[in-house]
Amino acid sequence: MPAEAFAHTLLGRLKLRHLRIMLALSEMPTAAAVAARFHVSPAAVSKTLAEIEDIVGMPLFERSRRGLHLTEPGREMAAHAAVLLAQLERLAESLQAVRAGSQGALRIAFRTMSVQPFLARAMSDFYRDHPRVEISVIEGGIGELADQLVDGSLDLLFAYDDPRLSLPALRTAPVVPAQKVVIVASLDHPLLTRRKLAARELSGQQWCIPVAGSRMLHLLHTAFHTLGAPAPSLGIRTSDVAATASLLQAGHFLAVFPERIAAQLTLAKVARVLRFELGSRVEPVVAVWNDELTPRTPARLFRELVMRRAGETLVAEPVPLLAARAVAAAGVRKR
Repeated sequence: MPAEAFAHTLLGRLKLRHLRIMLALSEMPTAAAVAARFHVSPAAVSKTLAEIEDIVGMPLFERSRRGLHLTEPGREMAAHAAVLLAQLERLAESLQAVRAGSQGALRIAFRTMSVQPFLARAMSDFYRDHPRVEISVIEGGIGELADQLVDGSLDLLFAYDDPRLSLPALRTAPVVPAQKVVIVASLDHPLLTRRKLAARELSGQQWCIPVAGSRMLHLLHTAFHTLGAPAPSLGIRTSDVAATASLLQAGHFLAVFPERIAAQLTLAKVARVLRFELGSRVEPVVAVWNDELTPRTPARLFRELVMRRAGETLVAEPVPLLAARAVAAAGVRKR
């Protein structure tokens, strides 16, 4: 069948229920499980699958005692079904927003404090101009948030560039450039008066040590290994900025941060940067979105605002204020 005729047949015969069943079958192992989801009989699911395979003219699943397994054409169709259904959900959401008199929703997430002050200003300005947009900040792990970008439930993610974000549907753009990693110390730490410091001396100090598996812990260990000194092991393990801010005021502690977060701590008079070169850098912070889905209008407008401002701040950005909860944690200073 010529390509034009095949496209005409596919578009003329394929129905929304076909797409829903196709996607569900790709996610669940048996027709019985899909039937339970849609409250129909397994025979009805099998009949719908037969209709879909008749329309496309190819087997979409291999049958075995263990259930259904996607063929290559099946994987292609399931992937496109997911995109089409997500697009239809966004259409329904946009129409409902118009009916309700709102301007839709914006769902964003961030995985680093380095970008939080920048985003806070952007969100505040955006909300001022679009007060009827419902803005939600979503929390979660990087893998979970990447999945939400793929399925369309999350509009924008801001995170350090990460291999887990290298998915076909996702596109990234830099928001914050790569940064130096620096050591910060309590305001009255005795090492602040020293002109020269050795890595071995620093490794024996009391630290706020980043938690296992964190990017900062890896960079800290790598830096000290390169400097020929053991990694810091004395102190309290936390990667929370607010907890670290409190500890820096409660005793003589050292901590390691990207220079933007260190600047926020310094501006809030929580800590000072130690004069010591670690020689480490963190990756750029990127904005991430699903490039296969038509963006919700608020998401498109907010992304344009962020990218416009990012282009300006990549050259020079004023030192931002420390995140609110870290400032709150810094309420009472050590005497």
